Amino acid sequence: MTGRTQARGAVSTVGQVVAILVATVAGALSLFLAVSVLGSLFGEARIDPHGYTLIFGSMMLVPTSVVGAFALSFVARRDQVRARRWTTWSALAWVVAALALAGYALSG
Repeated sequence: MTGRTQARGAVSTVGQVVAILVATVAGALSLFLAVSVLGSLFGEARIDPHGYTLIFGSMMLVPTSVVGAFALSFVARRDQVRARRWTTWSALAWVVAALALAGYALSG
């Protein structure tokens, strides 16, 4: 390997680590928001009497899932075709699920 190839590999590894961290944090935050929205939606009225958790949780769930899905696409290397396909479909499912939950929660 030449010095340039090694530097490119190191930058790629650092990028993957950053993508994994961003996707993990966004996933944890999305999970927390989804549980909060579901708890507000199906829980007792005294837990969220004015519906602020429902409204703001739904509004924050969508951008959080988009950021996490975008970062998830950078987790796999370019030469890992199966892993890239898996992360692409997972990212798409993540965003669709967040949109469906937010839409259902805010529909009434």
